[in-house]
Amino acid sequence: MKPCKKIVALGLSGALLFAVPMNAAAEAKKPENMDEATWIRLQDNVLEYDEIRDLVENYNPTYLQVVGNIEANTVTFLEAAKELRNYADTMAADAKEIKDDNPFLYQAFQGAADGYRKGAKKYEDAVDSVHNKSRNSLRQVRDSVASGVQMAVIGYYQAQASLEMVETAAELSQAAYDSAVTQQTLGMATSTDVQAAEKALQSAQGQLKNIQDSMTKVRQQICNMTGWAYNADMQLGEVPQPDLARIDTMNPENDLFRAIGNNYTLIEQRSMSGKGDSNRNAKFRLIDETEAKVKIELETLYQSILEGRTAYEAAGTAFQSAQITMNGNDLKYQMGMLGRLEYLQAKMAYLQQKAAYRTAALSLRQAMENYDWAVAGLADVK
Repeated sequence: MKPCKKIVALGLSGALLFAVPMNAAAEAKKPENMDEATWIRLQDNVLEYDEIRDLVENYNPTYLQVVGNIEANTVTFLEAAKELRNYADTMAADAKEIKDDNPFLYQAFQGAADGYRKGAKKYEDAVDSVHNKSRNSLRQVRDSVASGVQMAVIGYYQAQASLEMVETAAELSQAAYDSAVTQQTLGMATSTDVQAAEKALQSAQGQLKNIQDSMTKVRQQICNMTGWAYNADMQLGEVPQPDLARIDTMNPENDLFRAIGNNYTLIEQRSMSGKGDSNRNAKFRLIDETEAKVKIELETLYQSILEGRTAYEAAGTAFQSAQITMNGNDLKYQMGMLGRLEYLQAKMAYLQQKAAYRTAALSLRQAMENYDWAVAGLADVK
């Protein structure tokens, strides 16, 4: 089957969004330093998490345009960043509404919003990089876009982690509303009770629609950024579980040398003209300040990893306990020992723990990616 990503430029949406030659993606050729198996894997209909950088480099239409013209159009990245920030605001607003009533769902929504914002920041960094005409900047564009796609994928799965719980919340609200209507006909509930149940149902349905719409739009954006048509029937691979053993190999003191050597901002500063004692001293002061910022950023990111690991392990223990309890509730429900409302309430408690565990895993993975990208040169020192 002909890979969807190879015909992205043939679609009207692709042509309008990226303004690149119609056959730009279709003409992608295997890089000399890439083995045949990897190249074939890139062209299947699955977007695997570990393929993101290669997909951006070989199929992202705007990046391909940058390769031929450093002054490439940055509208795509700016619009993508704006979209992600809008989705983040929506998720954050929904989180605020349920903060007191559902802390687990609140954390999941906040996690998704955080992932979307980080993705937007990476796209904005890519815009800054495009304006620099050096080949080093081209590499920075690739890395910034690839990390932005990673954050968008993580944000997508952060949202998905809470989707089942939101769907169950809507189902529970529907059941509560139906019950209130029935009780009203029996004289056991007032119209005020029914109105309150209806309002709760509408709120739950609104949250469900928001999260579904957000996931659809972000998925379309991920497709665009990796070379597929926005509406391609592409399978989005899972984000791998965090490798806890790797954390023990991370050391900010040991990694600082590489982080400073790779940092794109420092590379630009080192290339600045330093003629004259005054300019030279100013240049060295600026470099010293930036190196200090890289060190602080690396240490901060490492602490986030340690905190994320603790949260992930705790969430895993809580989820295991919740799973045992839910197995018992499933059996009770099958035997008629739990009513539908009671069962849905029990299921909500279980899904909260399930979402918390998945969210913790994604947050830890995100923290580890941020650290790795900082070492690779993307430490945020602006």
